[in-house]
Amino acid sequence: MNFRQISKTPQLIVLLTFISLVSCKKSILSSTGSNESNAATLSDTSTSAENAYYDVLNTAFVGVSDNSSVWSTNLIHPGQTSTFSTEGNGLSHLGCAIYSIDDTIPGHYPKTMSLDFGAGCSSGDGIVRKGKITYLFTGSIFKPNSSITVTFSQYAVNGYGIQGAYQITNNSSIANGITFTTKVTNGIITYPDASNFHYNHNRTYTMTAGASTPSIISDDVYSISGNSSFSASDGSSLVSTITTPLVKAVSCHYVSAGVVSFVYDNAVNGTIDFGNGTCDNLATLKVGSISRIITLR
Repeated sequence: MNFRQISKTPQLIVLLTFISLVSCKKSILSSTGSNESNAATLSDTSTSAENAYYDVLNTAFVGVSDNSSVWSTNLIHPGQTSTFSTEGNGLSHLGCAIYSIDDTIPGHYPKTMSLDFGAGCSSGDGIVRKGKITYLFTGSIFKPNSSITVTFSQYAVNGYGIQGAYQITNNSSIANGITFTTKVTNGIITYPDASNFHYNHNRTYTMTAGASTPSIISDDVYSISGNSSFSASDGSSLVSTITTPLVKAVSCHYVSAGVVSFVYDNAVNGTIDFGNGTCDNLATLKVGSISRIITLR
Protein backbone atom coordinates (compact mmCIF):
# COMPACT_ATOMS: atom_id res chain seq x y z
CA MET A 1 0.00 0.00 0.00
CA ASN A 2 1.31 3.44 -0.80
CA PHE A 3 1.27 6.30 1.68
CA ARG A 4 -1.52 8.11 -0.13
CA GLN A 5 -3.80 5.20 0.66
CA ILE A 6 -2.76 5.19 4.28
CA SER A 7 -3.30 8.89 4.86
CA LYS A 8 -6.59 9.26 3.02
CA THR A 9 -8.33 5.93 3.39
CA PRO A 10 -11.99 6.24 4.42
CA GLN A 11 -11.47 3.29 6.71
CA LEU A 12 -10.40 5.72 9.39
CA ILE A 13 -14.08 6.53 9.78
CA VAL A 14 -14.73 3.00 11.03
CA LEU A 15 -13.10 4.00 14.26
CA LEU A 16 -16.47 5.45 15.17
CA THR A 17 -18.03 2.01 15.16
CA PHE A 18 -15.77 0.49 17.72
CA ILE A 19 -13.92 2.83 20.02
CA SER A 20 -16.75 2.76 22.60
CA LEU A 21 -15.55 0.03 24.98
CA VAL A 22 -17.21 -1.79 27.87
CA SER A 23 -19.52 -0.14 30.37
CA CYS A 24 -20.25 -2.05 33.53
CA LYS A 25 -22.93 -0.83 35.94
CA LYS A 26 -21.66 1.72 38.41
CA SER A 27 -21.72 0.86 42.09
CA ILE A 28 -20.83 2.83 45.17
CA LEU A 29 -17.67 1.78 47.01
CA SER A 30 -18.35 0.05 50.29
CA SER A 31 -16.54 1.58 53.24
CA THR A 32 -16.77 -1.74 55.05
CA GLY A 33 -15.93 -4.02 52.12
CA SER A 34 -12.60 -5.67 51.51
CA ASN A 35 -9.90 -4.04 49.40
CA GLU A 36 -10.49 -6.74 46.80
CA SER A 37 -14.22 -6.05 46.48
CA ASN A 38 -13.63 -2.29 46.45
CA ALA A 39 -11.01 -2.76 43.75
CA ALA A 40 -13.52 -4.74 41.67
CA THR A 41 -16.16 -2.06 42.19
CA LEU A 42 -13.87 0.83 41.24
CA SER A 43 -12.75 -1.09 38.15
CA ASP A 44 -16.37 -1.49 37.07
CA THR A 45 -17.02 2.18 37.76
CA SER A 46 -14.02 3.33 35.73
CA THR A 47 -15.33 1.71 32.53
CA SER A 48 -18.00 4.41 32.27
CA ALA A 49 -15.25 7.04 32.21
CA GLU A 50 -13.37 5.09 29.56
CA ASN A 51 -16.47 4.96 27.36
CA ALA A 52 -17.31 8.65 27.74
CA TYR A 53 -13.81 9.81 26.77
CA TYR A 54 -13.51 7.27 23.95
CA ASP A 55 -16.70 8.75 22.51
CA VAL A 56 -14.89 12.06 22.01
CA LEU A 57 -12.78 10.41 19.28
CA ASN A 58 -15.89 8.80 17.80
CA THR A 59 -17.56 12.18 17.53
CA ALA A 60 -14.51 13.73 15.87
CA PHE A 61 -14.57 11.20 13.05
CA VAL A 62 -18.33 11.48 12.54
CA GLY A 63 -18.09 15.27 12.52
CA VAL A 64 -15.32 15.29 9.91
CA SER A 65 -17.32 12.89 7.75
CA ASP A 66 -20.45 15.04 8.02
CA ASN A 67 -18.53 18.17 7.03
CA SER A 68 -16.29 16.82 4.29
CA SER A 69 -18.34 18.48 1.56
CA VAL A 70 -18.43 21.81 3.40
CA TRP A 71 -14.67 22.00 3.88
CA SER A 72 -13.90 20.96 0.32
CA THR A 73 -15.96 23.73 -1.29
CA ASN A 74 -16.38 27.49 -1.00
CA LEU A 75 -19.69 27.24 0.84
CA ILE A 76 -18.06 29.09 3.72
CA HIS A 77 -16.78 32.52 2.84
CA PRO A 78 -13.64 34.02 4.41
CA GLY A 79 -14.31 35.45 7.85
CA GLN A 80 -17.68 33.76 8.19
CA THR A 81 -19.01 30.79 10.13
CA SER A 82 -21.34 28.16 8.72
CA THR A 83 -23.97 26.81 11.11
CA PHE A 84 -26.28 23.94 10.28
CA SER A 85 -28.03 20.97 11.85
CA THR A 86 -27.14 17.31 11.39
CA GLU A 87 -30.86 16.49 11.39
CA GLY A 88 -31.68 14.90 8.06
CA ASN A 89 -28.02 14.64 7.04
CA GLY A 90 -27.61 11.17 5.55
CA LEU A 91 -24.00 10.89 6.77
CA SER A 92 -24.70 11.92 10.32
CA HIS A 93 -24.89 9.58 13.30
CA LEU A 94 -25.14 12.41 15.82
CA GLY A 95 -28.89 13.12 15.90
CA CYS A 96 -29.89 16.72 16.56
CA ALA A 97 -26.44 18.30 16.89
CA ILE A 98 -25.96 21.81 15.51
CA TYR A 99 -22.62 22.25 13.75
CA SER A 100 -20.68 25.51 13.68
CA ILE A 101 -17.75 25.42 11.25
CA ASP A 102 -15.15 28.19 11.31
CA ASP A 103 -13.23 27.94 8.03
CA THR A 104 -11.85 31.46 7.74
CA ILE A 105 -9.66 30.61 4.74
CA PRO A 106 -11.32 27.78 2.78
CA GLY A 107 -8.92 24.94 2.09
CA HIS A 108 -6.47 26.05 4.78
CA TYR A 109 -5.93 25.24 8.45
CA PRO A 110 -6.43 25.72 11.34
CA LYS A 111 -10.18 25.05 11.33
CA THR A 112 -12.66 24.84 14.18
CA MET A 113 -15.69 22.57 14.41
CA SER A 114 -18.22 22.83 17.22
CA LEU A 115 -21.17 20.55 17.90
CA ASP A 116 -23.98 21.80 20.12
CA PHE A 117 -26.34 19.10 21.41
CA GLY A 118 -28.37 21.52 23.49
CA ALA A 119 -30.32 19.96 26.35
CA GLY A 120 -29.63 16.51 24.92
CA CYS A 121 -30.45 14.28 21.96
CA SER A 122 -29.94 10.65 21.00
CA SER A 123 -27.79 9.43 18.10
CA GLY A 124 -28.69 6.56 15.81
CA ASP A 125 -26.80 4.11 18.00
CA GLY A 126 -28.59 5.25 21.15
CA ILE A 127 -25.88 7.48 22.67
CA VAL A 128 -27.32 10.58 24.35
CA ARG A 129 -25.12 13.67 24.26
CA LYS A 130 -25.78 17.16 25.57
CA GLY A 131 -23.89 20.44 25.81
CA LYS A 132 -21.15 21.53 23.44
CA ILE A 133 -17.90 20.00 22.20
CA THR A 134 -15.34 21.89 20.07
CA TYR A 135 -12.45 20.58 17.96
CA LEU A 136 -9.53 22.74 16.77
CA PHE A 137 -7.70 21.09 13.82
CA THR A 138 -4.11 21.95 12.88
CA GLY A 139 -4.56 19.93 9.69
CA SER A 140 -6.79 17.30 8.16
CA ILE A 141 -7.58 14.53 10.62
CA PHE A 142 -6.45 12.11 7.89
CA LYS A 143 -3.02 13.71 7.50
CA PRO A 144 -0.06 12.33 9.50
CA ASN A 145 1.20 14.67 12.24
CA SER A 146 -2.05 16.61 12.37
CA SER A 147 -3.45 17.19 15.84
CA ILE A 148 -6.81 18.12 17.30
CA THR A 149 -7.41 19.98 20.55
CA VAL A 150 -10.80 19.32 22.16
CA THR A 151 -12.67 21.54 24.61
CA PHE A 152 -15.94 20.92 26.46
CA SER A 153 -18.78 23.20 27.58
CA GLN A 154 -21.40 21.57 29.82
CA TYR A 155 -20.79 18.43 27.76
CA ALA A 156 -22.07 14.99 28.77
CA VAL A 157 -22.34 11.53 27.21
CA ASN A 158 -25.11 9.23 28.46
CA GLY A 159 -25.40 11.37 31.57
CA TYR A 160 -21.66 11.44 32.35
CA GLY A 161 -20.23 14.97 32.33
CA ILE A 162 -16.78 15.45 30.79
CA GLN A 163 -14.09 18.02 31.53
CA GLY A 164 -10.33 18.23 31.01
CA ALA A 165 -7.75 18.52 28.23
CA TYR A 166 -8.16 16.08 25.33
CA GLN A 167 -5.69 15.77 22.44
CA ILE A 168 -5.89 13.61 19.28
CA THR A 169 -2.82 13.05 17.07
CA ASN A 170 -2.51 11.29 13.72
CA ASN A 171 0.66 9.18 13.86
CA SER A 172 0.08 7.22 10.65
CA SER A 173 3.08 6.32 8.52
CA ILE A 174 4.22 3.75 5.99
CA ALA A 175 6.07 1.92 8.78
CA ASN A 176 3.30 2.09 11.41
CA GLY A 177 0.21 2.00 9.20
CA ILE A 178 -2.98 3.79 10.25
CA THR A 179 -2.38 4.93 13.82
CA PHE A 180 -3.98 7.49 16.13
CA THR A 181 -3.18 8.44 19.70
CA THR A 182 -5.41 10.15 22.25
CA LYS A 183 -4.40 11.81 25.50
CA VAL A 184 -6.61 12.94 28.37
CA THR A 185 -5.02 15.21 30.99
CA ASN A 186 -6.70 16.36 34.21
CA GLY A 187 -9.98 14.83 33.15
CA ILE A 188 -12.97 15.10 35.46
CA ILE A 189 -16.02 12.94 34.93
CA THR A 190 -19.27 13.64 36.79
CA TYR A 191 -21.57 10.67 37.18
CA PRO A 192 -25.38 10.88 37.10
CA ASP A 193 -25.48 10.77 40.92
CA ALA A 194 -23.23 13.92 40.95
CA SER A 195 -20.14 12.06 42.21
CA ASN A 196 -16.88 13.19 40.62
CA PHE A 197 -13.87 11.14 39.52
CA HIS A 198 -10.51 12.18 38.08
CA TYR A 199 -9.28 10.51 34.91
CA ASN A 200 -6.23 10.48 32.61
CA HIS A 201 -5.35 8.24 29.68
CA ASN A 202 -2.98 7.58 26.79
CA ARG A 203 -4.31 5.35 24.01
CA THR A 204 -2.99 4.14 20.64
CA TYR A 205 -5.27 2.74 17.92
CA THR A 206 -3.61 0.74 15.11
CA MET A 207 -5.24 -1.07 12.19
CA THR A 208 -4.01 -4.67 12.07
CA ALA A 209 -6.17 -6.10 9.25
CA GLY A 210 -8.16 -4.74 6.33
CA ALA A 211 -5.77 -2.07 5.04
CA SER A 212 -5.38 -3.89 1.71
CA THR A 213 -9.13 -3.56 1.01
CA PRO A 214 -9.85 0.15 1.55
CA SER A 215 -13.36 -0.06 0.08
CA ILE A 216 -14.39 -2.86 2.47
CA ILE A 217 -14.70 -2.15 6.20
CA SER A 218 -16.17 -5.47 7.34
CA ASP A 219 -12.73 -7.13 7.38
CA ASP A 220 -11.02 -4.36 9.39
CA VAL A 221 -9.47 -5.18 12.77
CA TYR A 222 -7.85 -2.76 15.23
CA SER A 223 -5.40 -3.18 18.09
CA ILE A 224 -5.65 -0.85 21.11
CA SER A 225 -2.85 -0.25 23.62
CA GLY A 226 -2.19 2.24 26.39
CA ASN A 227 -2.81 3.10 30.03
CA SER A 228 -5.10 5.15 32.26
CA SER A 229 -5.57 6.35 35.82
CA PHE A 230 -8.82 6.80 37.71
CA SER A 231 -9.43 8.12 41.22
CA ALA A 232 -12.40 8.72 43.50
CA SER A 233 -13.10 11.59 45.89
CA ASP A 234 -12.27 9.36 48.87
CA GLY A 235 -8.71 9.04 47.59
CA SER A 236 -8.95 5.50 46.24
CA SER A 237 -7.28 5.03 42.88
CA LEU A 238 -6.94 2.66 39.98
CA VAL A 239 -4.07 2.56 37.48
CA SER A 240 -4.79 0.45 34.38
CA THR A 241 -2.56 -0.83 31.60
CA ILE A 242 -3.50 -2.79 28.50
CA THR A 243 -1.05 -5.66 28.98
CA THR A 244 -2.29 -7.71 26.02
CA PRO A 245 -3.49 -5.47 23.15
CA LEU A 246 -7.24 -5.27 22.87
CA VAL A 247 -8.66 -6.68 19.63
CA LYS A 248 -11.70 -5.13 17.98
CA ALA A 249 -13.06 -6.35 14.65
CA VAL A 250 -15.51 -4.11 12.83
CA SER A 251 -17.73 -7.14 12.31
CA CYS A 252 -18.10 -7.62 16.10
CA HIS A 253 -19.79 -5.14 18.46
CA TYR A 254 -17.49 -6.06 21.33
CA VAL A 255 -13.79 -6.21 22.15
CA SER A 256 -13.07 -9.90 21.55
CA ALA A 257 -9.60 -10.37 23.02
CA GLY A 258 -6.94 -8.69 25.12
CA VAL A 259 -6.25 -8.05 28.78
CA VAL A 260 -6.39 -4.91 30.89
CA SER A 261 -4.41 -5.12 34.15
CA PHE A 262 -5.01 -2.69 37.01
CA VAL A 263 -3.67 -1.85 40.44
CA TYR A 264 -5.99 -0.54 43.15
CA ASP A 265 -4.50 1.82 45.75
CA ASN A 266 -0.98 0.63 44.88
CA ALA A 267 -1.77 -2.62 46.66
CA VAL A 268 -4.38 -4.83 44.99
CA ASN A 269 -3.89 -6.24 41.49
CA GLY A 270 -6.60 -7.25 39.06
CA THR A 271 -7.35 -7.93 35.41
CA ILE A 272 -10.16 -7.85 32.89
CA ASP A 273 -9.74 -10.55 30.22
CA PHE A 274 -11.82 -10.08 27.07
CA GLY A 275 -11.37 -13.63 25.80
CA ASN A 276 -9.67 -15.51 22.98
CA GLY A 277 -11.23 -13.85 19.94
CA THR A 278 -14.80 -15.14 20.11
CA CYS A 279 -17.31 -12.39 19.42
CA ASP A 280 -19.42 -12.18 22.59
CA ASN A 281 -20.36 -9.69 25.31
CA LEU A 282 -18.52 -11.43 28.16
CA ALA A 283 -15.25 -10.75 29.98
CA THR A 284 -13.61 -12.15 33.09
CA LEU A 285 -12.83 -9.84 36.02
CA LYS A 286 -10.25 -11.07 38.52
CA VAL A 287 -9.16 -9.28 41.69
CA GLY A 288 -7.29 -11.33 44.27
CA SER A 289 -9.64 -14.14 45.31
CA ILE A 290 -12.53 -12.65 43.30
CA SER A 291 -13.19 -14.05 39.84
CA ARG A 292 -16.42 -13.43 37.98
CA ILE A 293 -17.86 -13.06 34.50
CA ILE A 294 -19.03 -9.54 33.66
CA THR A 295 -21.36 -8.52 30.86
CA LEU A 296 -20.03 -5.85 28.48
CA ARG A 297 -22.40 -2.98 27.74
